[in-house]
Formats: sequence, C-alpha cells, structure tokens
Amino acid sequence: MKTHLLSAIAVAIAVSSAAAQWTQATPLASPGARSGAAAATGPTGDVVVFGGNLLFGPTDEVWRYDGATWTLVPTTGTPAGRGNLDLVYDPNAGVFRMYGGVSPGFIFNTVFDETWELDPTTWTWTQNVVTGPTPGGVWLHTTAFDTVHNLMVVHGGLPNGFFPIDSDATWTFDGTAWTQRAITPATNPGPLERAAMCFHAGIGKTVLFGGIDVQIGGTDKTWLYDGGTHTWTELVIPGAKPQARTGAKMAYDSLRGVCVLTGGADPNDMTGQAHFTDAWEFDGQTWTQVATGVVGGRLDSTIAYMPTRNRMVQFGGANFATFVSYGDTWEWETGTFGSGCAGSNGVPSLSVSGSPNVGQSWTVTCNGAVPGINAGVLVFGFTALPGIDLGPVLGMTGCSAFVSPDLVSSLFVGSGGSFGWTWPSVAGPVGGNFLLQALVLDPAANAFGLTISNAVSVTLGL
Repeated sequence: MKTHLLSAIAVAIAVSSAAAQWTQATPLASPGARSGAAAATGPTGDVVVFGGNLLFGPTDEVWRYDGATWTLVPTTGTPAGRGNLDLVYDPNAGVFRMYGGVSPGFIFNTVFDETWELDPTTWTWTQNVVTGPTPGGVWLHTTAFDTVHNLMVVHGGLPNGFFPIDSDATWTFDGTAWTQRAITPATNPGPLERAAMCFHAGIGKTVLFGGIDVQIGGTDKTWLYDGGTHTWTELVIPGAKPQARTGAKMAYDSLRGVCVLTGGADPNDMTGQAHFTDAWEFDGQTWTQVATGVVGGRLDSTIAYMPTRNRMVQFGGANFATFVSYGDTWEWETGTFGSGCAGSNGVPSLSVSGSPNVGQSWTVTCNGAVPGINAGVLVFGFTALPGIDLGPVLGMTGCSAFVSPDLVSSLFVGSGGSFGWTWPSVAGPVGGNFLLQALVLDPAANAFGLTISNAVSVTLGL
C-alpha cells in the first residue's frame, strides 16, 4: 500500500530536516543586483520588492515573485527611486506602506520625508497627505506592521544625509497621522540604524534585534514593542542568541509562529570582513540557530515569508568587504510546526531523516507510538490548517489538525513507529509545498482511539 500511495502521488520529494538549509532558487527572470531594497508579502502570498541601490544609483522598480519567476510590475504614480528603507503590508487597508529612504549623492544624500502606499490591485502609488509631525526624513531605519493595533512602527535611522548621528525615536503611523511615542531613555532601544524588526503575531508585539549606534557600536539586544501601551521592553535572553549585527533582516513565519533572522555584518569587526550566513528563529522568548548555507555573507538584503509555499525568500544584498552586490534569490523551507496531543505514551512526535534523493531510502519516525501496537497512519496534505480542534467532532480532546487530509498512507508498524520508504525514480512537479501529520492508534487515549503528532513541512524536489 505504501508503494501504491507513492505511485498515486507520482512526485519526487525532498524533505527538510530540523537543520534546514537555504537553497538558491533559479527563477525564470530576476531583478538585477541591488542592496537596500524593501520587501513585503502581499495579499496573494507573492513577495513584492521595491527600490534598492543599483550600481549607478537607486531604482524605482517594483518586482513580484510568485515562487517560479520574478515579474517587473508596471506601476503608476511611482515615487522617486530610493533605498535603505522597508516595505510593509497593511491588511486592514489592503495596501503596502513605506516611509523615508535615501537617494545617495556624490557629496550629499537626498533623504525623503515621504509616506507612500501602493495598491496591489491596481499597482498605483499614492503619497499620503499627512498633517502634523512626521519622522522628519530618515533612512537605515527599521519598520514593521503591527496587525493587532493596525500601526506601522518605525524606529531609529539616520535622520539626514551627512552627519552620522542616529535617531532614537519611535514613531507609529495609523494610515492618516504620524505619532512620536514618548519613551524614556531607560526603556528605549536607543539610537540605532540597520536594526532588524519583525511583528510577532503570536505574542502581539514588535521584535527589534541588533543594529548599530554609529557613535558607540553594535548591539545584540532584543527588544519588544507593545503597540497598545507604546512601551519598549528589553528581553533578557536565556541561552544562545545571534551575535551583534547590523543590516540583518527579519520576517515572521506565520505558520510556525517565529521571527526568522538572516544575514548582516559584524559591526564590531574593525576589518569589515565579517558578514554572516547564519539564520536564527525567535519564538517570542528564546533564539534558536536553525540554518546556514547562503553563499556570500551579506547585509541590506530583503527577506519575506510566502505562506502559500511555506518559504522564507531572501533576495539581493551587498558585501561591503568585497564590494559585491547580489541579485540572487534564496529560499528556505522551514521544517516542523504545530504540536501533538498527549496519549498513553506521551505526545507523538513526527520527524524525518535528512533530505533523500529519488530512488533512495528515506525514514519517517513517529516517537510516542503505543508500545505493543506501534501503529498509525500518515496524513498527507497540500494546505496548512490553523490548528482545527478535533475534540468536538471526533472526541479527540486536545488534538488539533494542522494538515489538510488530501491523502492518507497505509498503516505504519514497527518499533517506535519508525519505518523507511524508497522514493520512486519518477519525475514530477517541483517547488510546491507538501505536509505530513501522523495519527497514532491509541485506544485508551480518547473516545476516537487516536492521538495526533506535530506536522512536518516538505519541499517537492528532484
């Protein structure tokens, strides 16, 4: 029956392990090399990139990535080219938003005190008419969109084009007006440029990490901003955390509830050679190093999450030590998510071996199966679910489905629920998302006689 299932799927599958790796994508088309561009995920799940610094100056281009190709998007009302800013998506208003940025000059830079929005249904830019105060024009600032309080949050940045004195101000924009938040220095991240920021929907707060105060140096501190009380709190991190860095980027993985940080340069390395290739996850309390593998350390890249494909997408950036700008696209498919429910032998835990090749054996393990039974089924799905409670309908109290039940495998048996498959040497579509969750036979657990594991995310490949 296992062979029958694989024949029915008729695809070659490569599975990411907990130690996920970045994979360089080969899109059919791609933007040119650039750094300091801005990126966000739109309503369709595509990644949208604006601007950035090209070899001979900034660009006003808008590009859209659907997982297969980059497309140059014709826009109207387009603002002047600029770089070193962020783009966010406001789901309440249905528009992308951005503020500030810079057009580098030979002696002086042009810094923009402008607030813009982009409608992704018509690809029309509109400059917001703002009455009252504004941040005053900054670049190298950091931005996130607080979806709980419907606010664009901006912190720090370089407020002019020449004197290197960073801002310590935090501003919020509600779609109409800017408000500077009065925060005492003791509870303020302080003057910073090139910090990384991400709104963590799971805890309802904006996360800020790293950055540099050019008058003092870099930092490895983690701060949380509450958009309801408008207060910053420095978080004391137990255990490991990323090194101090500047120019790193961070985006929120809504499927697994973590902010993912990548790239940056070591601001405390006087040689200027230390550029990072690592990646870290922040779950709201702790940091975990999870991936390496991007060729060429870089800063001022873009990163955005594609929920439709369960991918982090990183594009562009620069290495200031080698004077190289990048035009490459990297993707990282992010492993396990969700949680299982307790049964007679604890909570079932689903895991996989390293990434297999077509025609080679691959092992799936479900720890927590009931001794003496060691049986269950695997649910294969193409859509991630938000955690549907299986108690009311099936009597599986405390159990949640995270995978759409598109296909169900044959019964698995074996010590500890571990078994191997050999993937058939067949060609098929690649690049799509595939998900697994295990149902474990446990007659004593609940009325339905089953418990369920966490879910595992899979990458279709050759």
